[in-house]
Amino acid sequence: MKARYQFRFYPNDQQQQLLAQLFGCVRVVWNDALALCKKSEKLPSNNDLHSFSNYSSKENIGTGMAV
Repeated sequence: MKARYQFRFYPNDQQQQLLAQLFGCVRVVWNDALALCKKSEKLPSNNDLHSFSNYSSKENIGTGMAV
């Protein structure tokens, strides 16, 4: 039998800001990877996506988009 747990947390203002920034970054990476998959004829490998995400994060370091 598998146990199931529910957790809830109430972040303070600083934590809410950091979570919003994190989810914004994740959304950008997801959308970039999705665009890459849609424009290529075959699905890229995990290594291709990983190297693409590393390249993207290095581009955006000065803009505050990557953590």
